[in-house]
Amino acid sequence: MRRRFLFVFLCLFCLFFAAGCSSPKYQAVDLGSLETTAEGEAEAEKLNERALAAVGAAVKPSGTELETLAGAGGLEESETSQASAEPEGQSEAGLPGTDTETPAPEEPLAASASDEVLTNGYIVAVDAGRQAKANTEKEPIGPSSETMKAKMSEGSTGTATGVPEYELTLAVAKKLEAELKARGYEVVMIRSSNDVNLSNAERAEIANESGAAIFIRLQANVMENSGVYGALTMCMTAQNPYNAGLHDKSYTLSKKIVDSICAQTGTKNRGVQEVDNSGAINWSQIPVSVVRLGFLSNPDEDRWMQNEDYQGKIVNGIADAVDSYFGEGN
Repeated sequence: MRRRFLFVFLCLFCLFFAAGCSSPKYQAVDLGSLETTAEGEAEAEKLNERALAAVGAAVKPSGTELETLAGAGGLEESETSQASAEPEGQSEAGLPGTDTETPAPEEPLAASASDEVLTNGYIVAVDAGRQAKANTEKEPIGPSSETMKAKMSEGSTGTATGVPEYELTLAVAKKLEAELKARGYEVVMIRSSNDVNLSNAERAEIANESGAAIFIRLQANVMENSGVYGALTMCMTAQNPYNAGLHDKSYTLSKKIVDSICAQTGTKNRGVQEVDNSGAINWSQIPVSVVRLGFLSNPDEDRWMQNEDYQGKIVNGIADAVDSYFGEGN
């Protein structure tokens, strides 16, 4: 009886001593020095379990303590989630003791063909009207015609800016070329510089033989009345003696272009003019539209047409019309 009392007393003394230390040092208890009776063994086993529990509580922080450490910067977020959620016996990916292998790094993707601008199968011929030096020699206004006109007239000059028509049309033509290519069209430029010598018939021949589906010819307008302004387009009449069969498609294209330009720019819409005396139209063997961008004789419109943003609106208007034209199956 006295031995049992002494055994209990020693156990309680050890527990209180361990709990009372702020920085506990855990020492092994020599249970072999105690009497190994059945009751003693039972008491020793209970004591051992209580001691282990005390040690575990002192060593392993609780979930609340983990959150406190993480909030104070003591643990990274990944460490907190691992300590609270990772099952025992499961180690990090790629380390021994796990079936999970570290995935191999992905190979960089090759450049996709879709990143490149794809052609839509349509070819558009674009002519920047006029040229730096006029050609006053004569040519028929159409195949087998007895009516003669200058091969290429000098063109007009802006009344306010002094910019010649051939410079304006080439600037817009180059922007149109870039925009159409960006939309998937192949573009045939009749001229890419001002120093050329090409007649109306020769320009039409280039377009006719290029495989282009349509021919867009850019020009500007002048009138004695400087108050007149606006955009218009031109095509042949339905009775044209040279290419009347192209009237319907040429008219459709011309109507779409003038409507779209005016919608973009806000200038006056002067519609489609149907004529039979234009060498710029009569030599064409594919649907054609002569686009008069505006009036160089009007000081305001002259300034507008030299503005980069305004030119961009003209170009977008023409390109939108071309999209609409082909979108309807023409």
